[in-house]
Amino acid sequence: MTALIIALAWVLQLAVVSRLFVTGVGCSLPLTIIIVWGITFGSPISKPSIDELRLTTIKTAMLRQALTGSISGALLGAAFAALYSSVLQHYPIAYPLIGWIAGYFCLRNFNKAIVLVIPLVLILTFLGEAINALQLYVLGRPLVFDNFVEIALTEAILNALIAPFVFLPMRGWYEFSRYRQVMEAR
Repeated sequence: MTALIIALAWVLQLAVVSRLFVTGVGCSLPLTIIIVWGITFGSPISKPSIDELRLTTIKTAMLRQALTGSISGALLGAAFAALYSSVLQHYPIAYPLIGWIAGYFCLRNFNKAIVLVIPLVLILTFLGEAINALQLYVLGRPLVFDNFVEIALTEAILNALIAPFVFLPMRGWYEFSRYRQVMEAR
């Protein structure tokens, strides 16, 4: 099912979304899906109890916090980055990182998550574009930072606008899969 989502998003990005521009900048459906995936599915590591926090060392607590990102978000980001590397001639390291970071903001238990998904996608898209710009700068691309804010902010706003249309079906899919698991366990 995940491969089907990746393929469908890639085809939609190439065939439809890449033709829609605002001030010469388009939105990135794959980046939006990566962020929403991390936000929806989150980390598989459960939150520590108060007693566990009291008894652990700072090193263990920091390691646990570092590992609470979204593994599936990072893998989805890596799959999209592999597809983009055939087009961009470099591997966009931002996609797996943003997928991982999005897991820190898991919204699956919030009733009003639709309100929070928009600013999270806005911020994480801007961060992802900053990482991409830094990577391009390190690779020696000239004039990377000249139009960075205009391009990154426009893309972040466009991604935030389409985020609810990605989040609602994905959250419904998550809730249905959890319901199905509970019914099969009975």
